Amino acid sequence: MMDNARRWFAGLSQREKILVGIAGLLLAGLVGYYGIARPMAGAMTAAEQRYLDAVERQARIETKVAALRLPADGKAVRFSGPIDAFVGQSAGETGIAVASVTPQSDSRVDMVVESARPTALFGWLARIESEGIAVESLNINPMDNGTISATMTLRAQ
Repeated sequence: MMDNARRWFAGLSQREKILVGIAGLLLAGLVGYYGIARPMAGAMTAAEQRYLDAVERQARIETKVAALRLPADGKAVRFSGPIDAFVGQSAGETGIAVASVTPQSDSRVDMVVESARPTALFGWLARIESEGIAVESLNINPMDNGTISATMTLRAQ
């Protein structure tokens, strides 16, 4: 089979060999793009969307679990420790990309969130409010990929 292909190629003129070579390169490019690069990009996009959906689902579940854990008398369990450490750690555990947490005092902190799904951020805010942290100010900016960035001031109640 390969000998037949070699004999056929050897029988071609120089111009035909160049044209067959260019056609082979074009075919390799098409196979590379449609057979490898495009499916890989689609798979990566789908995996990223599944991850974002899972983070959003996790935030909703954590909010519901926190509501179920409230004592029967309705009083919230307060956090313990420094507010900046608590806020940074709980946001990270929820999957919120925190850019900075700047303490203003023992009971007040400024926080910048780089990127978060809206439901994840608001679910997290509801959860920390049930633990004794109030949102003093909140500035939200939408981003192109369906996420939001936020700047907020939180204080312990």
